[in-house]
Amino acid sequence: MLTRLSLADLDLIRPIAKSQASRLRRTLGRPGHEQEDIEQDLLLDLITRLRSFDPARGTLAAFATVCFQHRAARLATRLRREKRERHNATLDDAVPGQEEPLTLADIIPESEGYAAWCGQNTNAVAALERRLDLDRASAMLDERDHSICASLCHATPHEVGRQGPLPRSVLYRRIREMRLRLLIGGISSPG
Repeated sequence: MLTRLSLADLDLIRPIAKSQASRLRRTLGRPGHEQEDIEQDLLLDLITRLRSFDPARGTLAAFATVCFQHRAARLATRLRREKRERHNATLDDAVPGQEEPLTLADIIPESEGYAAWCGQNTNAVAALERRLDLDRASAMLDERDHSICASLCHATPHEVGRQGPLPRSVLYRRIREMRLRLLIGGISSPG
């Protein structure tokens, strides 16, 4: 049972992953900048399956090739499904049946914008309710906690404690206090 890859193993496997990623990208007509992402996805899938590798049954290269082929098939299915769900038009396409030439960008209301075209929710009432909830939550917190909240948007509390000016114990205590203040104000944590 193999649990880690050595540098020699990576030198052997990487060209296979690169070839499989290139083939999948060309088959699906994906842009060139996506090849590295596909390759990393294939390698990550292989790493999760390393425990299943048995050297008595075959070589690591053969095992990797089969894993890459299976993952590529699943990726192809997912990417094709995503492509089917996307709009096949652009905002610069002309709208048929109009007396004067209009594009889709001309007829989508400014209030909804590109987000509506991409299928995002553009409910103005829900957006207003979110903004009011955020204002109420902001009022419940101390000014000094705003920077902690902003930091937590991009990193875990552990990472913020390790990088920030506060020790982790103080950070976790302040987070607990913020949760209590929000709960008292009628804002419960999601989940």
